[in-house]
Amino acid sequence: MVSTLATGFASAPARGEPRASSRSSITRLVIDELARVRPRGAQQPLTPGMTLVEAEVDPIGFLDAVNRIEGRYQMRFCEEWLAGIRTCGDLIECIADRMFDSADRVAAPATQAETRLPTRAMPRVADEAAAGEIFPECAALEERLAALDVAGLDDPFLLANEQVRKRVARIDGRDVISFTSFDYLGLAAHPDVARAAKEAIDRFGTSASASRMVGGNNTLLDALDEELASFLGTERAVVFPCGYGTNASVFNHLFGEGDLILYDELAHNSIMQGANASKAGRRSFRHNDHAQLDGLLRDLRPQYRRVVVAIEGVYSMDGDYPDLPKFIEVKKRHDALLYVDEAHSLGTMGPGGRGICEFFGCDPADGDLWMGTISKALGAGGGYLAGRERLVRYLGYTTPAFVFSTACSPPNAAAALEGLKVIQREPWRVTRLRERSELFLKLAHDCDLDTGESADTPVIPIILGSSTRAIRVSQMLLERGINARPILYPAVREVAARVRFFLTAEHTEEQIVQAVETLADVVRQTA
Repeated sequence: MVSTLATGFASAPARGEPRASSRSSITRLVIDELARVRPRGAQQPLTPGMTLVEAEVDPIGFLDAVNRIEGRYQMRFCEEWLAGIRTCGDLIECIADRMFDSADRVAAPATQAETRLPTRAMPRVADEAAAGEIFPECAALEERLAALDVAGLDDPFLLANEQVRKRVARIDGRDVISFTSFDYLGLAAHPDVARAAKEAIDRFGTSASASRMVGGNNTLLDALDEELASFLGTERAVVFPCGYGTNASVFNHLFGEGDLILYDELAHNSIMQGANASKAGRRSFRHNDHAQLDGLLRDLRPQYRRVVVAIEGVYSMDGDYPDLPKFIEVKKRHDALLYVDEAHSLGTMGPGGRGICEFFGCDPADGDLWMGTISKALGAGGGYLAGRERLVRYLGYTTPAFVFSTACSPPNAAAALEGLKVIQREPWRVTRLRERSELFLKLAHDCDLDTGESADTPVIPIILGSSTRAIRVSQMLLERGINARPILYPAVREVAARVRFFLTAEHTEEQIVQAVETLADVVRQTA
């Protein structure tokens, strides 16, 4: 669940009344989700008329259930709605009245008169008080930051690195071991990669200076397209200026009315933004649950022209990954398309770092679009799409984020191109990354630290159970020479607030041992 600070559509007016069948499905979902968070041994069957107290649903469990319902119906609850919920039926009615997912509502477009909001003279933005009135979100953020100060906690974000050498960063004049970097293979400062970037600046300058379509293309970008396709095992690849923008643009561009976008409930914000911008229907499915996806496709596939399933190769909050062969099987069974975001699996999964297909031994041709970034394991900046020749060529000519954005810069393109070659020349980097990740995970388990579902990846969360505790643990770690950032509600559920560690091939065994020992001590102190 996200707060009204984090979303601009929480209070959008309802449109029409839900179908009777939709009301019954809402009831079933609410009862099922509330039942999941009840204590073990609860005997009394749940009914809409029961109060949450009678149902033995505590506040944390209630918010957990609401989070899952939000993901299912693509709606967001604001605090004032939740404050009025006393019974299971109240929650059912809130969803039915407020839900605005067109897939669950009778088509009943509102008239202009019905949707027009009351107007009044707008205060001058130059007046700080007036600006706060126009944008109450600003005041809400200021209150949250002030609350940190009252609690004796530092703002955990936007820390500035003064320099970074291998995995040691200097912050406020102190050297700390950094576990905050996506530079999984240590390529960002690799001498061959740095040399290639410098040579590209001498040859092309620091900027592509135009869209690839109209003057910003160069031989480096063409070569990177070809090298990526070869490395990934796809027919074609095309480099975009930005990974986030690739996801946010391609879903809206490729799918529209008559289509359906199904995405994992923990998919990256860029995927959700892309889906929300599209006129296609959209739904989330339970995290990594190919069985539920199979059921959704069985029920929904006949109603749509095209259906795309969006998953990730590695989930950056939890460090887990999907059972790719099962998802391929499901997508084939229902004639759906499969879109895989490999931002965190490229360079980290598979013996050669080629991603989740290599990890599972799958044929890339069994997927339809493989998206990724060159800004993580490849030590550069930008995104890409890869897949079949015809579709990727079309997207490279027409996707707004490609057509209307300045191309990936020459030094970034050269760095990524050389990075791909280094991975193949120095495969030990992928092996070492895996060994370092396994060491951290084993030591964390030995210290009884909760690492969630993380396995086989360099992303390892330490689940702490509250945002305040996560901030405090992160702050204490920094004071003791370890930099790992907290992940807080609403980015994750409050009960799943965590400090997240990114492992790299450059971390030494000694640094990992020191980090886990310090972490275990700090976690004990804050228990």
